Amino acid sequence: MLKRIPKSDISIRPFKAYKQWDFNQASADIALLEAEEGNYTSNDVTTDGGLSINKHSLFGQLRAQFYNGNENNPFTRTGHKNNEYDNNASSKDRFLSGSAKVISIPQIYVGEGIKKGSVLLVDNNTEYVDDLYGNIIDTSGDSITIISVDNEDNELIFTDLLATPYTASFQFMGFDIQSGTFNLVYNGTNYDSNIISFDVESGIMVVDNIEFLQGGAAVSKIGNVFYNQGLIVITRDVANKLTSGWQLDYKSTQTIYEHEYLLIANEDEFNVSQNPTAVVEIGSQSEFITGSDGKIYKATTTPGVKYIKKLTKLETGDILDHRFSGSIGTTKAGFEHYDISGSVDSTGSFLAPMITTIGLYDDDCQLVAVAKLPQPIKSMPDLTVNFIVRFDT
Repeated sequence: MLKRIPKSDISIRPFKAYKQWDFNQASADIALLEAEEGNYTSNDVTTDGGLSINKHSLFGQLRAQFYNGNENNPFTRTGHKNNEYDNNASSKDRFLSGSAKVISIPQIYVGEGIKKGSVLLVDNNTEYVDDLYGNIIDTSGDSITIISVDNEDNELIFTDLLATPYTASFQFMGFDIQSGTFNLVYNGTNYDSNIISFDVESGIMVVDNIEFLQGGAAVSKIGNVFYNQGLIVITRDVANKLTSGWQLDYKSTQTIYEHEYLLIANEDEFNVSQNPTAVVEIGSQSEFITGSDGKIYKATTTPGVKYIKKLTKLETGDILDHRFSGSIGTTKAGFEHYDISGSVDSTGSFLAPMITTIGLYDDDCQLVAVAKLPQPIKSMPDLTVNFIVRFDT
């Protein structure tokens, strides 16, 4: 028995599924490649995981596709970026010096793309993550550049990564490099931080947190992640990054479609046994006809009424037979009188079928899915039965 499902009873909902991946320097499934600015030479190659790629050619590809000056143009850029953009080389979203290191992840481990915010790169015990906008940032602290320190007036002048100048005051012993404490008073608010590192020559200091620095002004960016392409590119301080013992964790993305079908078996549907030995047809008439091909066929001219082939003695002593119709009692009754006899038919003598399996077919009547019910459901001639079938593709 087949029935077409209305489109209104079909629902297809997409949702994202993610899988965690963990790789390290020894993993053969991914490649760490070097890129270097310069003229092409056939001998200058970078190899990892069986790949042999010219360093200068790789650098040119990176510059042409990702670092071509169109990063702020939403129509021509490749990859994602922050809503804010500036041209300061130390803080802008895309920055490419004369060299880079590239972690290339095969598409089989990327799926539709790397999940934003899932990248964790651990290098020399320092953790780097992506900021959801395609930047690889240092989570260890905020970076500032010290311009001047006035111990007499307890005044500190520094700039953030956007080169924005700040002037703050510090209390006695509130700026102690030896103990690693960093106490500032800015706009009347007191801020306590810990010094992680301080390069006296360059004036760059990294502290665990400076609350009044926002967004790209606060964090250090070492490179970019291109989610759809499966590329992680290190562009700053390249020589000291990914030298040994690094580890990469991220999540790949795959869209899963949940199909939901509402199947309605009305009172007059799917409630007669399909076993040919259990059904008898009364009143059917047929005749032999000659087809266009000259062959003789038997055709039904008058359809009959199908009854369950059952002759049963009920608990009350009454005889129930499909061959006659009438009220229940001493008179015999057929399948069409189920609503009358159901109250006394405790043994299920009308042989209503038990639904255990549902098949879904395409327009060509090809079986595409099979659903198994957890327990058989009786299809009654006086009740509508609804089924919901769900599966993912």
